[in-house]
Amino acid sequence: MKVLQVLGNSAGGIARHVADVVKGFEGSRIEVETAAPPALPVPITGTTYPVQIPDGPFGHGAARRDLRKIIGGGDFDVIHAHGLRAGIDAARAAGDIPSVVTIHNLVQPEIAGRLRAPVYRLAEKLAVEANDKVLCVSEQIASHLRASVPKHTHKIEVTYLGIAEPKPVTRDRSKVRADMGISDRDLVVVTVARLAPQKALHILFTALAQIPEARLIVLGDGPQRAELRSLAMRLLGERVEFLGFRDDVTDIVAASDVFALSSIWEGIPISAMEAILVGTVIASTDVGGMREIVTDGVSGRLVPRDDADQLAAAIKELLDEPELRGAFASRALQDLRLRFDRDAMLERLGDVYRSLVMAGR
Repeated sequence: MKVLQVLGNSAGGIARHVADVVKGFEGSRIEVETAAPPALPVPITGTTYPVQIPDGPFGHGAARRDLRKIIGGGDFDVIHAHGLRAGIDAARAAGDIPSVVTIHNLVQPEIAGRLRAPVYRLAEKLAVEANDKVLCVSEQIASHLRASVPKHTHKIEVTYLGIAEPKPVTRDRSKVRADMGISDRDLVVVTVARLAPQKALHILFTALAQIPEARLIVLGDGPQRAELRSLAMRLLGERVEFLGFRDDVTDIVAASDVFALSSIWEGIPISAMEAILVGTVIASTDVGGMREIVTDGVSGRLVPRDDADQLAAAIKELLDEPELRGAFASRALQDLRLRFDRDAMLERLGDVYRSLVMAGR
């Protein structure tokens, strides 16, 4: 069986997932190729075709033409797209070939704006209607789509992203901290996030302003870099450092005391799962699928979105209690390995692909 994975612009999480799927099927009876933008933040092995899925409303005709050429010359059995825009374009380009879409995020009105939000609601409907199968990375996303497109609930299922082991930690905690000019005694909070409205980093900065003993490391990049850097310097001064994209993210996260997210929306953030895998406790807003990887007060801390005071209190609690951090991190790792098993995800994807091919015969 031959499958084409299609993805649009990705800040990293979706691209990492697709790269893991491609790698996971290597040596199996499922051959996977990829159609993606030329400049991805994560390398994907195997055959990759350059395709630019537009972020805005224009240019999708050209993207579909490019996809039709790839599909027409590739002898593919299944087309599997990731995200709403890619899901619509890929399904329309697929013709009679079965198509699957994985929905990793839903766009909230606060991010899209009240005028553009109806366009995204329409995109959700079109993506569900156009594809033969709709996979959702969290129950929250699946519930939303079942309610908004009730005629197609039979297509919709939750398929958790199986999490592969992150890059191994290559330096010990003291070495990582020394390289960044941080002592072993310093209390360090880290976040890995796209510098964009969805992540609401101004909330995290405001929270950390209430914890003068803590330092903040920001890993990632995005369109709000300049304004967020300016705000962070104003609120936190020398206690914050923006490191952009790094090859040693695993080392830095493992050397930190708390991994924090202040998002107003998440699917299932791979960065948070990778933090759990290296033993760093989570403090996050209770949004999207976060409660499917962290149970508040049991395996981490979850607080209401847009509440810097509660986020500050949760982070400070974890910073003040090393034994609690260790207990939460251990329980989170145990739960993660049970629910987000990579082999189980690959097996389910294989079953979905085979069922679609058999249904079409």
